[in-house]
Amino acid sequence: MKKQLLNGGKLFALSCIYVSTMHAAVAAHNTDVETLSDVVVSATKTEQSSSEAPASVSVVSSKNIENMNIHSPDEALKFSPGAYTTRPAGHEPSVMGTNVVLRGIPDYSRTLVLVDGQTLNDPYIGAVTWESVPAETIKRIEVVPGPFSSLYGGSAMAGVINIITKVPTKREFSLKGGYGTDNFKSGSFVYQDHPLEWMGLAFDYGYKQSDGFIKDEVLIATSGAAGALTPVTGAQRTTDASGNLRYLIGDKGPIGWNSENIGVKFYLDLPANSKLSFGASQFKYSSFGRNHYNFYLRNLAGNPVAPGTYAVNGTRIVATEKNLLTGPDSDIKTQNRYTLEFEKQLAQATLKATLGHTDIPLYNNYIVLGAADTLAAGGAATRMLRPSKETSGSLQVSMPVAENNFLVAGVSAGKRDIYTVTYNITDWRNKDAIGPIANQTGGTDTSYALYVQDEIKLSDKLTAYLGGRYDSVTAQGYIEGAGGVATRTTYAATTQTHLSPKVSMVYRPQEQTTLRASVGNAFHAPQLRDTFGWWTPMTGYTYTPNPLLKPETVTSWEIGVEQQVGSNTLLRATYYENSLKDLIYRTQDDILLKQSVANAGAAKVKGFELEARQKLTNELTAFVNVTYNDSKFTKNPAKVLTEGKRMTNTPDKMANLGIQGAMGSWSGSLMGKYVGKVYTNDVNLDTVSGVFGSYDAYFIADAKLSYKVKNSIALSLSVSNLGDRRYYQSTLAQGRAYFGEAEFKF
Repeated sequence: MKKQLLNGGKLFALSCIYVSTMHAAVAAHNTDVETLSDVVVSATKTEQSSSEAPASVSVVSSKNIENMNIHSPDEALKFSPGAYTTRPAGHEPSVMGTNVVLRGIPDYSRTLVLVDGQTLNDPYIGAVTWESVPAETIKRIEVVPGPFSSLYGGSAMAGVINIITKVPTKREFSLKGGYGTDNFKSGSFVYQDHPLEWMGLAFDYGYKQSDGFIKDEVLIATSGAAGALTPVTGAQRTTDASGNLRYLIGDKGPIGWNSENIGVKFYLDLPANSKLSFGASQFKYSSFGRNHYNFYLRNLAGNPVAPGTYAVNGTRIVATEKNLLTGPDSDIKTQNRYTLEFEKQLAQATLKATLGHTDIPLYNNYIVLGAADTLAAGGAATRMLRPSKETSGSLQVSMPVAENNFLVAGVSAGKRDIYTVTYNITDWRNKDAIGPIANQTGGTDTSYALYVQDEIKLSDKLTAYLGGRYDSVTAQGYIEGAGGVATRTTYAATTQTHLSPKVSMVYRPQEQTTLRASVGNAFHAPQLRDTFGWWTPMTGYTYTPNPLLKPETVTSWEIGVEQQVGSNTLLRATYYENSLKDLIYRTQDDILLKQSVANAGAAKVKGFELEARQKLTNELTAFVNVTYNDSKFTKNPAKVLTEGKRMTNTPDKMANLGIQGAMGSWSGSLMGKYVGKVYTNDVNLDTVSGVFGSYDAYFIADAKLSYKVKNSIALSLSVSNLGDRRYYQSTLAQGRAYFGEAEFKF
């Protein structure tokens, strides 16, 4: 750890040199540059300067988003300090492949994602449909790392990401259309207006489509001596991520996709200092063009052969069409969201109320190919449906209670419902088929919470934040096997509670210096997928949910310093430690061929974030940030070999640097990102890089250049992966990709 701190210090020093050099290069342009602080709301649920907040809040503004090649909010976070983002390349939506990890605590469900203060994590597994929030509608994104259950409850174990959308103040039209690599097409329309003094409205529509690119390679193991089998060529000797011998025999071809979103929201100014807004949105995602695979094997005459059993280098390989198939064209996800927000300004207090409903009637409607003889001509398989819905609401009051005390208090409640059904079907090509039920499960949880935070001004320079939240979660459901009701096990309602306290101190010895320290406890309630849901395990295994799971917990502390040098330079450093207990861990019995989940893990995360930002002109900013996370399992009776190993799905090192902004009619960005090695094997056996299934360390650079032809017309060209770096993030990442776009604003 000491070595890593020294290395981090060197990188931070280089960061300072970098921003200072950039500053000197354009110093002649600097005039009356304002402070680098932002007004944020997520750290305390009240408006305040980010320099005064009890957390190191990062903000991505609408201008930042415009200057990057952004098609989804999570893409805007990939250069933020402490954030590890994953998603399929080419801007493809993904039900579970898109992830944002904060401070070394993996899994999308452990980071709370909000839109205007209302939850975006889905009720089934806590995944986030980032694409359902159009980038064109975003005012800013606030990232608050570190446990925040004291204000936000059981999904804020790793932190909070709050997407804040634009509020219409005048009539505006925005029309965009773009085209890029892999036949990627994107179009959007946003209309905002304030037609009446007391009413505003916003409407957005977006459509994206791509043919996709080849990313899924097919590797198979050998199975004995070749004997008298027909010899073939074309198989490429390689390994899997753990170093085991494999042969690359083909790929699954490009898989196309399209997505569509539509949303509308109304804003009403009511009498008596009151405001009301309500909105509705729908997002749909589908795939197409599957099963056009490429099979690399050839006979000795050089002619293609059909999948089968062959001799390769004296060994036997069995290559079936099932290895190469990806299932039918399918509707992947449909999500409907409805929101209602009310705010009233009283004499000295502000009252806020929210109500939200999420309905996901279609979620990951996919086919799991069945028996080994399943062919492209059809065959038995299973089809799974996982609909879910959630309703939640909150009531909050914020007000001064004394000259030096400001209180935020509130209550919240929510209900989540999931249902899973798996059908045995006779022909996997029919994406709408049903048949005998293989299994079905259903579950509901209801939550209630009370939270309070007291901001105490101890002196002109020292502020304390004392807060806590009490959560009560009641869950019930059933699990039913293929035998129908006769095999159903019903689980009566059980209630679990958790108290999440947090104490923070903010000391500002002078206007441009902020010192922070905090300690607290947070929790993460089990996802309904783990308690009463279902997923498809590896071939030959059966899976059983675990209704008896307890909440995961984390105890965390951090210290940090923020220094603004003049009005143009901002330096930040934060050190933190997270102690996690009762981690929900996927268990596996290789003798009984069973998989399940259990509270079997404990882990420790030690890390730091270093950041430097330099405002070069009013419109141009350079930045560098470095993150290190030492995330390791400390205890795991379910699998002792994991103890002392790095936690999966989180890198230990990350670094970003870049410059973005505008100069005259030109605007854009040039940014680079480094991500260290990531393990997906819990014993860290996947040490081999550059092969299918590995998560490689990589550095890539992205660029965007825009030119404003007139006030209402702008043209841009974006290039992702400038160096055309070949690397794997389980599947093969996209190479150099181009995207051109025209925008019309009125």
